[in-house]
Amino acid sequence: MSTRSRLAAAIGATAVALPSSVVATTYVVHPGDTLGDIAIRHGTTVRALVDANNGVADSLRAGQLLQIPDATLGLPAYTRAVTDAETYVVHRGEAVFEVARRFGVDATALARANGIGVNAPMTEGAELVIPGRLARMNALLTHVAGEIDADARLMRAVAWAESAWRQDVVSPTGAVGVMQLEPYTGDWVSRHIAGRRLDIWVAQDNVLAGGLLLRHVCGLHGGDVAAALAAYYQGDESVSNHGLFDDTRRYQMRVATMMAGDA
Repeated sequence: MSTRSRLAAAIGATAVALPSSVVATTYVVHPGDTLGDIAIRHGTTVRALVDANNGVADSLRAGQLLQIPDATLGLPAYTRAVTDAETYVVHRGEAVFEVARRFGVDATALARANGIGVNAPMTEGAELVIPGRLARMNALLTHVAGEIDADARLMRAVAWAESAWRQDVVSPTGAVGVMQLEPYTGDWVSRHIAGRRLDIWVAQDNVLAGGLLLRHVCGLHGGDVAAALAAYYQGDESVSNHGLFDDTRRYQMRVATMMAGDA
């Protein structure tokens, strides 16, 4: 399965809260793994993985046992008291261990949380509750921000204000996913900024498109975050023609407050 498919599968619908102990604390490297893939699946960062595993930055090999840092330590305060789980629809031939590896959780604890045995057969279309949604999305947002040299605090706060970090959200106007992008906006970012087609229905591409757009409007406004937020939320043309709407001002204030609390 491609990296994009794994990441898309890792961000889904909200379910019920589960104990954080379900999240895996160690991981055995598989052929083809990269530090970026491992970090995002386990809701952490490449830097944190490197710090927790001496020498891994120079040599990542199949069979290597990695220590996984506590991903919850890096979550912004504004994510507290929010449901930290999602549902996953089982694909044909999948078992508990495959699903656990895909999401970076402990297989035994995952099985117990869903009231099944770790070796129990699973039916295609069955739903499993997977913990750690917030940590995985935090890792994805932070990773993408680093890749495109964007402000990670800004991206995290905008994504929270837009969707509470949920890819399954579609607004009444048709805005999609984590960054709440209209399809025509995704197309524009694909053509004029990314240089390739981005599928905003896939979490990784949605976050990338939103991050690129935020970086673009920040550049247009000389780094003025408030002006960039107005452009992202209301649109530059609308701001020029009508001034700031009241809900735009509230949006600016909310994002600024979240950024200030995201140390």
